Amino acid sequence: MSSVLVQAALPTARVIRWAPSASLAAVLVAAGVLARSADRPADTVLAIAAAGLAATVVAGLHDPAAALLSAVPVPLMQRRALRLVLLGLPALAVWWLLDTLTTAGASGPGPLLSLTACGVAVAVWAPPRRAVLLGASTPVALFALPQVGLPGRVSDVVEWWLTDPWWVLAGAVLLCVAGRRR
Repeated sequence: MSSVLVQAALPTARVIRWAPSASLAAVLVAAGVLARSADRPADTVLAIAAAGLAATVVAGLHDPAAALLSAVPVPLMQRRALRLVLLGLPALAVWWLLDTLTTAGASGPGPLLSLTACGVAVAVWAPPRRAVLLGASTPVALFALPQVGLPGRVSDVVEWWLTDPWWVLAGAVLLCVAGRRR
């Protein structure tokens, strides 16, 4: 089965829309360079980067040929995993670049991975027609909700992706595994 995925990697990479990810990466790197040159704390830049990169990775789950590929003996979750790997590796590279530009590699990829996993979990469990839209909106919503002034405890829970990213990642991965047959 893995040889089928290896063979599918190049055609899948060709049909993925790379322009949104590349544009976002350019804007984020420019913001990171500006934050570094202004000697300003870059925590907000990294949080925005985590939400934006996670949203573009989850948005990459949109497969225009999903109906055609439903007859292929490769399960949907494996095709999703292939898309996530193809989009996730460049996102991790951009994150690493931003992290080294702004904080000398101090934060690690936890926030990016936890937001991406939350988005994928929502995409797995959401109704199929809206799955990718809801999944891609989740990282941005998790970033934006505390900014609008939620009550204390609710805001703390929503910000777990930033304060305890590895626990959020573990929970989201468990939800993805539980929904792997969906």
